[in-house]
Amino acid sequence: MTYTVFKSIKVCNPATNFNETSDVVILNDKIISISKKFNKKAIKGDNKVIFYDCAGLIMAPGIVDMRVNLGKTENLELTQEIAIKNGITSMVILPNQTPKLNNPSIIDHIQRQSENSMLTKVRVYGAATKDDQGLEISELGLMSEMGAVGFTNGNKSIKNSLVMRRLMSYASMIDRPIIQHAEDDDLSGLTQASTTSIKGEMNEGEISTRLGLIGIPSCAEVIMIERDIRLAELTGAHYHIAHVSTRDAVDVIRKAKKKGLNITCDTAPPYFSLNETSLLTYDTSYKLSPPLRADEDRLAIIEGIQDRTIDAIASDHRARSKDTKIQPFSAASIGAAGIETLFFLTLELVHKKIISLGQALSMITINPTKILKIKEPTLLENETATFIIFDKNYKHEINKNELKTSPTPFNGRQVKGKILSTFINGNPSYVHPILKEKIIK
Repeated sequence: MTYTVFKSIKVCNPATNFNETSDVVILNDKIISISKKFNKKAIKGDNKVIFYDCAGLIMAPGIVDMRVNLGKTENLELTQEIAIKNGITSMVILPNQTPKLNNPSIIDHIQRQSENSMLTKVRVYGAATKDDQGLEISELGLMSEMGAVGFTNGNKSIKNSLVMRRLMSYASMIDRPIIQHAEDDDLSGLTQASTTSIKGEMNEGEISTRLGLIGIPSCAEVIMIERDIRLAELTGAHYHIAHVSTRDAVDVIRKAKKKGLNITCDTAPPYFSLNETSLLTYDTSYKLSPPLRADEDRLAIIEGIQDRTIDAIASDHRARSKDTKIQPFSAASIGAAGIETLFFLTLELVHKKIISLGQALSMITINPTKILKIKEPTLLENETATFIIFDKNYKHEINKNELKTSPTPFNGRQVKGKILSTFINGNPSYVHPILKEKIIK
């Protein structure tokens, strides 16, 4: 047996509001002690002991990323390897992959692949409608039995009101949330103009006019949310809005929550860190869905985070090949990578004194588990030793050439925060050389 002791580490457990410098002892796959001072009596017998001097470092529950676009399921293991190095111990993948996740057996297979792995645990959203076309409800009950944690059309909105009502009614019976990419496609996603399909390219406003790009009105988001909130009230369903990006959306969600409706939402770093001015250079790494909005929207997202209207922060990871981005703006693919930048962009909110460290960690750890009603290890004695260790103040620059996934809209940004280790079931799945140097011989 091997004991691992982390000396003088600050333990931040947002689930219990515990935030104290402690000595943490793990044995095999369990945390056996969290105390002010290491008690040598906890070590029984003549066993191997590994000591880490962790002064100045922080231990926290593993990150739960609740929105990851794989593209192809064959990318799964690579994405897991990247995720584990960035503190993500569990991630939820969208159903509009190749193959589509609308079959109970596929969902079961994908989740089983990660069960015994020392990499990031994989969970799955089931396709809300068949072939994500929005016309016919999928087999929600069977997918739920196989482990689907919620239902969504992924990057497409569920447009038909009757279909959405039926989805919500059914999902409420099996206690699963409906996750919506909230966008009125008739306004922004796809407009039919005679025989030409015209797709919105960026936020509608003065800048889109100046650049000659097709605008996506911000009201397209709130129109869909307002409809869905009415349906959620009618059915009693748990309705979750993904990647909220506008002031009006935050205002409407805030009012719905005050009414006591079962409404939750998340956002992603681009929507509190960037605005539409980033597109002035026609850089396609900023072409996202939803699009980057006006600065007043960005500030509203920050306000929504501060007052907890926004429940969680997700990476909204959607890696793209360079070939699909090195195109004229209108032809370039939508989306950007996010799992490698989620952690320290969330920490920016702490360093800027917008929210506390505890609230930031809550939004990327325990809040996603509450929304999706999933069990993940937390930092308690006798719990499974799955956690991250990080240096909150480690300064570095985001360099697109050093990232494993692309593109990033944050190239060149100065940030603070570094994942130094990710433990899965008591095993160090990832250890940065900095932490290795802290082993006490």
